[in-house]
Amino acid sequence: MPDGWMARERGPDWGAEAELEKPQRIARHEIKSAVIYRLEQRAETAGGRGLLIEKHVVATPPETLPVDFGALLLDAARRGGLGRARKVYVVMAGAVWLWDMVADRLPNACQTLDFHHARDHLWAVAHLLHGEDTSAARAWVQPLLQSLRNGGEARVVQRLEQLLEPAAAPVPAQRAALERAIHYFHNHRDHRHYQAKAAAGAPRGSGVAESLGKQLQQRLRGCGQAWGRPGLTHLLRLCVLVKNRDDPHLWN
Repeated sequence: MPDGWMARERGPDWGAEAELEKPQRIARHEIKSAVIYRLEQRAETAGGRGLLIEKHVVATPPETLPVDFGALLLDAARRGGLGRARKVYVVMAGAVWLWDMVADRLPNACQTLDFHHARDHLWAVAHLLHGEDTSAARAWVQPLLQSLRNGGEARVVQRLEQLLEPAAAPVPAQRAALERAIHYFHNHRDHRHYQAKAAAGAPRGSGVAESLGKQLQQRLRGCGQAWGRPGLTHLLRLCVLVKNRDDPHLWN
């Protein structure tokens, strides 16, 4: 499960005089990260909360090249048991380069679009058509989410396409949003078979990767923190070592 989040670094005008017009004191750059685990390593707490008995994580400093991130991801997957896996699943949202990277590094993997991102696209259309957080928006989107979850992916796209017909008379803003959503779902036509993934016991969402991002942000994006690149890089590396239980290597 690859994902990303934005770190705060010191910008070119960090520490500049107050008189400077519109100083860029903070620069935001993406931390590329990922979580790799075996399905049999999933468990639950007594309260029903999911947890992983064992996992391997990757997190790279800002401006890491996609090819380098991909190499680290593949190394971590091998360490996690890639060579013994009968089936490999990749769950993500992410930019186009992420999908290209997975297709290159893990060409036989079963790729899944994070269900929550697909859901958010439908909610965005619902709000545009029927208003923000209205009962009409909920009534419109809930059957589509049910279809998306239970094998009716084609019906979802068909419903969106029907709203572009002249009889539906969408206004320009609605038409543009519908076209974007249709294009989005067409691009991921092979990545949204959620019912089949659930039947196979595979995850449909990338919550584990998002959880990793939140954990790292608690340490690296606290209130008032703005890093120089060397400090951010070194501390991020330490965080990864600890999470992978590799910190004993520090003392060897």
